[in-house]
Amino acid sequence: MKRIFLTCSLLMYSYGVLVHAEGTSLGDVIISEVMANPVGLTDLPETEYVEIFNASGEDLYLNGWTFVYGSTVVPLPEATLPAGSYAVLYRAGRDIFVESGGLDIPVAAFPSNLANTGRTLKIVNSLGLTIDSVDYAAATPARAWERDAAGDFYLSNDPRGGTPGAANSPKDIPPPSAEPDTSNPGDMIISEVMANPMGLTDFPETEYVEIFNASGEDLSLNGWTFVYGNTVVPLPEATLPTGSYAVLYRAGRDIFVESGGLDIPVAAFPSSLVNTGRTLKIVNSLGITIDSVDYAAATPARAWERDAAGDFYLSNDPRGGTPGAANSPKDIPPPDDPLNPDMPAQYRTAFEGEIVFNEILPEPFEGGSEYIELYNRSEHALSVFDLAIATRKSDGALNTRYPLSSIIGPILPDGYIVLTSGRDGVLNFYAASVGQVVYEVRLPILNNTGSTLVLLSVRDGTVIDEVSYSSKWHDMAIKNTKGVALERIDPDAAGQDATNWTSAISTVGYGTPGYRNSQARQGEATFSFGLPEYLTGTNEYRIAYRTDQAGYRCHIRIFTLEGMMVAEIANNQLLGADGEIYWNGCGSDGSRLRAGLYIYHAELYHPYGQHRTVKKAFLVRP
Repeated sequence: MKRIFLTCSLLMYSYGVLVHAEGTSLGDVIISEVMANPVGLTDLPETEYVEIFNASGEDLYLNGWTFVYGSTVVPLPEATLPAGSYAVLYRAGRDIFVESGGLDIPVAAFPSNLANTGRTLKIVNSLGLTIDSVDYAAATPARAWERDAAGDFYLSNDPRGGTPGAANSPKDIPPPSAEPDTSNPGDMIISEVMANPMGLTDFPETEYVEIFNASGEDLSLNGWTFVYGNTVVPLPEATLPTGSYAVLYRAGRDIFVESGGLDIPVAAFPSSLVNTGRTLKIVNSLGITIDSVDYAAATPARAWERDAAGDFYLSNDPRGGTPGAANSPKDIPPPDDPLNPDMPAQYRTAFEGEIVFNEILPEPFEGGSEYIELYNRSEHALSVFDLAIATRKSDGALNTRYPLSSIIGPILPDGYIVLTSGRDGVLNFYAASVGQVVYEVRLPILNNTGSTLVLLSVRDGTVIDEVSYSSKWHDMAIKNTKGVALERIDPDAAGQDATNWTSAISTVGYGTPGYRNSQARQGEATFSFGLPEYLTGTNEYRIAYRTDQAGYRCHIRIFTLEGMMVAEIANNQLLGADGEIYWNGCGSDGSRLRAGLYIYHAELYHPYGQHRTVKKAFLVRP
């Protein structure tokens, strides 16, 4: 009787069907599919999952079974997996799609984020026996790892990115497209790269890569990828007409594309193209590299454009680039000036007040260089060929004049030039413009505590602009001003007004040589401070703000509804005139906060006594 009792204890009935319980052995259940990086999925929810398959030939009752992720043991809920069927394990509360006939198993303790770098996974039965164990490799966005009969993994060839709850896609068949992919190298070219949009005014400050269809036929991008360094980014389905341009950029961000161009938002597009340069590729659905380029170090607010020979040059379009349209001309030699053959005729000398001092760095970092930034606030392209820089003595007389006659190029309307005695001492410390924007010239030595700078005409001594700067103009909370530039807040307001100058903010590296000041104010001085806005596809939150005066500092914290602080986004951070603060959704312990309602608490305070508070509930997304 004892033997009969033990045998029966290993069998259970479920829904009237005899279910094999713990006579299971290695291979009866296999891990058949892993979606570790769902970013970019469009036909399936962006939810991580692990698919299992019952290969035992009998229905299996999973009571007491566990899923092991690395060293984490995750209990599986009670469920019956029919013989020959698939089940999808995923985190309870998230959206999932499972093919008809498949079983969806929400798991409360399923990992909130499967590691994209790969991890060991196991299925263990109720007796503690490992039924299957696999190691998946580094994840590819929007492509599941699927397993073949030999136990090897391959990237899914299903056009949706995976086959949750159903048989895996064929192993050696490229994703289907409406037409056979017959594209060849050179049919699509990378024609423009905007890697550092900081300072753009006519376009949104959004990074982009422009491609051009040079094939002579319309091209379907189904199954194509954009490769950034070693990162493979799937492109969404789109058709690019022959002879047309398309602009690739991160989904959720603002973009401007010329009429006739195609804008292609890409969920997994890099959040930041590196300013130091990187290899970019366009690869077709057959895995053939159609184009490959290396862009050089980026210049703020200037795109790299490509000529017919395949060489890159900095855009000559006054807006900074030509997204979605033909590139600007590469070489535009200026006409001769009848007064001076070295100065372009259409670039006249500035009148009083047309060019102003806009940014000053008197006290550089160790190994850095002082600099002076000039801004053209007129509506004309102006030359500085006949101008000079000088400082004033205590009696009001001018010290040595330092001419700017070596600078041939103009300052465009709403444009900048940077003057320094050591160009590398600027470029090595700040995200500064290069080429015709940062000039190495002889300059007076700038006193750290203050001095009077004068921009004047060499011909008649007319003062174009003058400012007596002081180290007291820095934000009072900044104790060490080494490497911190003084920025003019409103270029149209009085330059000698101390309230119109303040310190550059830390998020730009304490200086903005050659592009829009971090403290620059445009339009009416209004105040707004937003809630965290979830950016779809990036897992980041953006807090947009606008201040009514320079000098605000902020402290931003996140609390549970019970009042426990779980995250600190900013602590005594100096704000610009307007800008954005980004948060990765993680708490103070470095892990992502659980989805749900939290209290957002932002405190803003000003050295002149103003105090503002924003406190409101908001939703953290899963």
